[in-house]
Amino acid sequence: MIGNRNILPLLLALLLCCQTSCDEDNFFELQNEPEAAWTDIEDFEEAATGTYWAAFVRSSWDNLVGCPALLKTVQSDIVQLLPGTTGDIPFNEMYLRSSSLEISKTLSLFRSSYRVINIANAGLQFIIDNDGQPFDNLSSEDEENNLRRIEGELHFMRGFAYWMLSTVFLPIYNGGENDVEYLPLKITFDETLDAIKSPEIGTVEDIYTQLIDDFTIAKELLPERFDATKHHASYAYGRANKFAASAMLAKVYFMMDNYEAALAELDFVIDENGGDFDLSEEPIEAFNRDDNTRGNEVIWYALFYDPVARANAFEVTSMTLQSYNATNGGDTWPNGFTRISWNQFAFSYSVLSQIDWMKDPLNGDFELTEEANNDKRFQQLYRRLKGYNGDENADPSEYETIHGQITEPVVWCDKYFRGKTKGLLTNVPVLRLAEMYLTRALLRYRTGNTTGAVNDLNIVRERAGLDAVAAADLTEDIIHIERIKELSFEGDRLDYLRSAKLSIPGGDRGVAPTSPDDHSFVWKIPQREIDLTSSL
Repeated sequence: MIGNRNILPLLLALLLCCQTSCDEDNFFELQNEPEAAWTDIEDFEEAATGTYWAAFVRSSWDNLVGCPALLKTVQSDIVQLLPGTTGDIPFNEMYLRSSSLEISKTLSLFRSSYRVINIANAGLQFIIDNDGQPFDNLSSEDEENNLRRIEGELHFMRGFAYWMLSTVFLPIYNGGENDVEYLPLKITFDETLDAIKSPEIGTVEDIYTQLIDDFTIAKELLPERFDATKHHASYAYGRANKFAASAMLAKVYFMMDNYEAALAELDFVIDENGGDFDLSEEPIEAFNRDDNTRGNEVIWYALFYDPVARANAFEVTSMTLQSYNATNGGDTWPNGFTRISWNQFAFSYSVLSQIDWMKDPLNGDFELTEEANNDKRFQQLYRRLKGYNGDENADPSEYETIHGQITEPVVWCDKYFRGKTKGLLTNVPVLRLAEMYLTRALLRYRTGNTTGAVNDLNIVRERAGLDAVAAADLTEDIIHIERIKELSFEGDRLDYLRSAKLSIPGGDRGVAPTSPDDHSFVWKIPQREIDLTSSL
């Protein structure tokens, strides 16, 4: 969002102008009136920046980065619940997939998502109410490059919010419930009390139709990249562009089993991005930016490097090694490494065995394998700690020194708070090119294009420093395993298994695999909203 020191205060002011509250009375009511009148195109930039503020910056403990990454990772087989865990989060309910309960994390995601939707609807309604041309004497250049671009961002962010809602509160698409009503579908800015209290309730099909509409319009209206000669300065960093919209369309089509459409979007993002995105850098480079640069593979990220806002995705601290107070890229102790003290989750032993990073942890052999030692992702983005060592001089970057009940070696996520200067200010990738390659690899494999599939897989593997897989040896399971290594702890695993219509393994829970259409992954809508919304 922000380009340099001079622009930072501008964005902050824009964000603050768009603050809304959905904490009282009703989630869909915009408690504070939107700007009475955006008087010119520069004022209208507030409409776009407000959605990013609501999604990412408003609260470090309640946003659409940390909350879904934690919630969806914990429900998957990726993590184990550590012995002796304490903490003021619903770790048991998430881990045990107790979706019939209302918990703070689902409440947070519901509230944050509809806050974004409200703000987006206010801006879009302003355009509609003014017949698409709200500003007099607007040049054709400003109309195309700024007004339509803002409109595209509003559609994108509304779609992003509904995507997050769909992955937590809806059953899978084509799971037999497409015609069942589940979620309030708000696509207009309703100011009357009756409208607020009685929103349309969308079916699974309705929500997915809206996702396609929003991301398709966003892709049409958004530019491919920032141009300082055309666009408002605040659009320079952390904002959605045409490729981000296409990547989101690919995710939606994948869930809908529309492989042809998903592949078309993936081809566009991977092959037609004009050299903006590639996998030429080390894996860590997507996760260590605390300034206005981005890793070459990062398609879209949550901007947290603003030293004024000082926001980040703090909810991931429940499953990551480093504290947001880490410095120097989280280097070894004592040169920047700062351990978070309240972790609840680390890599499950079942998954470490599956991906061949530990020899046989389920039977007590915690030695790292050659596969792990050769993988740049393991070396740069995960970290193994030996069991508890109570010596006051023990190195906390080598041993567990906080939790006395963790007596065996554990592998931790170390992707977050890795900024080169300050962990707190580290941007968080939301869409990465590696994900697009791995999704395309699976879809190509399933549609008979084994050569294309293995090529995509090997681009990701070679970036990680691993040998290529031969086409004759490729299996679907190899693609699944590569994705675990690449995308663990980013909230991907559960979405991927449900999109691919694969059973959800029990992991270290000791339970049988669960069908992807099981309702243990469909969380209850907050009771307060049910009580206050007549149409629910």
